[in-house]
Amino acid sequence: MRVATLALTLGAVLAAAGCSRFGSDSGLNPLGWMGGGSRQPTTLEPEGGWKSEQEDGRQLVPQILSAGFQPLNEGKLLMVQAFAPVKGWWNLELISARVQPAGQMRPDDDGILRLRLVGNPPLADSPESRMPANPQVDVLNVALPLSTIQLSRLRGIEIQAAQGGVSIRP
Repeated sequence: MRVATLALTLGAVLAAAGCSRFGSDSGLNPLGWMGGGSRQPTTLEPEGGWKSEQEDGRQLVPQILSAGFQPLNEGKLLMVQAFAPVKGWWNLELISARVQPAGQMRPDDDGILRLRLVGNPPLADSPESRMPANPQVDVLNVALPLSTIQLSRLRGIEIQAAQGGVSIRP
């Protein structure tokens, strides 16, 4: 029994002393099993990089008509209705006013979530760019789901458009 214990102890000491390789690419390292050892991020920058409003290329929608909430099972749906003087606006979205990682909507330090309503106007040579919009039927609708956890961190929401904006409380 003493001989087996001594042999086992001697083997462990020799392995720890450098007689065998126990690095990150070794098969003996459990952190490398299942491919876990080689996928460590080297930077905190998001995959697509930080996107600023200048890189986006979309413009602020001219005017916000209304904003409100619709209930969901796990939060609320922020519904915004806007209007543009011509038809053909596309790719509308509510984005954060400050640069954040993709898919995250965090409020500022004062608890206010500041959003911008942006979109692409019709192309200059398209027929839509010459067609005036009717305020009764050509309303632009945009929605943003907010979870219960996100809503619990908010004191209010401010949405900016080209001509003013709106402020609402959750």
